[in-house]
Amino acid sequence: MAKTRILVIDDEESIRYAVDAGLEYLGDFDVHFAEDGLKGIEGLKNLSPNLVLVDLVLPLASGMDVLEAIRKDPDIKRPDRVVLMTGHTNPLKDELMTDIGIDKILPKPLKVEQLKTALFD
Repeated sequence: MAKTRILVIDDEESIRYAVDAGLEYLGDFDVHFAEDGLKGIEGLKNLSPNLVLVDLVLPLASGMDVLEAIRKDPDIKRPDRVVLMTGHTNPLKDELMTDIGIDKILPKPLKVEQLKTALFD
């Protein structure tokens, strides 16, 4: 059985490290990283991840730009789950989450239990 492929799009190295450590603790995944929105969009096209964790605030293309690309770019297969990572409190109302293609919101700083919930619940 193939490993779940995860793409983490975040410009903060400390967050990428924390997510990587948390994912390693939670299971055996095929994890890839992008440090800006444009690289994230390319990663979505090239990797076809099962899950994407995307920061809201990114250089070159925002998290919202990445979400729009997931919805509209025919070269991107929509991941099974899209998780928005943000340090902002309640950035979106629940009804807007579906409209823009978000399955879960993961608050920063990250906690392993919240990461587990974002991935599996």
